[in-house]
Amino acid sequence: MRNAAKVCAQAARNGDARACRWHRGVTPGLVVCSVLGLAWLGSVGVVRAQTALDKDVPTAAPAPADNPPIAPPSAGATPEKIEDAKKTAKAAALTPIVPSPQNPLRPAFQLYAEIDVPILAIGLVFEGGRLVRTQPAFCGATGAPVCNRADLNALDRTTAGYWSPGWQTASDYGLYAIGVGAATLLFVDEGFWPGLNDAVVVAESGLAATAVASVLTLAAGRPRPFLYGDKGGSARNGADAGLSFLSSHAAISFAIATSTLVAMRRLHPHSRANWIVLGVGGAIASFVATARVLGGMHFITDAVGGAVVGSSVGVLIPSLHGSPVSIVPVAGDGGQRGMAVNVRF
Repeated sequence: MRNAAKVCAQAARNGDARACRWHRGVTPGLVVCSVLGLAWLGSVGVVRAQTALDKDVPTAAPAPADNPPIAPPSAGATPEKIEDAKKTAKAAALTPIVPSPQNPLRPAFQLYAEIDVPILAIGLVFEGGRLVRTQPAFCGATGAPVCNRADLNALDRTTAGYWSPGWQTASDYGLYAIGVGAATLLFVDEGFWPGLNDAVVVAESGLAATAVASVLTLAAGRPRPFLYGDKGGSARNGADAGLSFLSSHAAISFAIATSTLVAMRRLHPHSRANWIVLGVGGAIASFVATARVLGGMHFITDAVGGAVVGSSVGVLIPSLHGSPVSIVPVAGDGGQRGMAVNVRF
């Protein structure tokens, strides 16, 4: 971010405002989530190769794709219709991606090529909407009147005019810290491939949160707090100055913290360490949201809105991913009944 600030300063001296807008538009959340997403996409080929090499390893259950489940056929169904039904079910089945066939119990989430690749792609495209915006804020720019504080609600009026580059930098470092910390926790706890598998879901949560935030900020066009004062320098004329509601930093931070907690609760449902994950993740995310307010980049309602969106997405995205392991009822000869573990290989 310091390099980006230097580039912006140099661009301002040279009159090249477009270069400055580009660097301001590249948010730390986009960097964190993009690195995790691209790392996973690059690893898919290696994972498939490993899966092919391990096909001779004895497994606890046959591959579901080879014998797709169908509803019980009627008594008059012909073998041809039953076979057609099986082919249809096989064609409609999703393609599971298992990072480690030798240890399928570790990943907290089951990834599917038809679901996760589109989520990552759409999230990146939505985040890119910030980069193509060129209109400055409707007030507060150089030569324009300062934004009117009377237009704000009583709560947001208390932080109008704030500006602190130090707190802005602190919020960036906090966002980097929670992203790196979440990935490190998963890698250390699960190993590289299962950890990368679950880190993808965390990255998807962050991208989904910033996608929602980008849509709202572009639609609202709310001026940032520093436009209600006389500080901000060249930042007052940038397109980013009109993107206050809601805070993408807060949304991404709370999404990462919440989705990481969901992953750890699946991996260790009875561990008290999950309270530590909740406390540390929530504290860092709250610090990021607070730093954005103290830095003059967002109002209090912007940060609260980002926290609500991030926490909600952090639960929603992991909920779309089932576990690679499921427990199913079985029945045998002689009326025997029991439970079996069904594992995807």
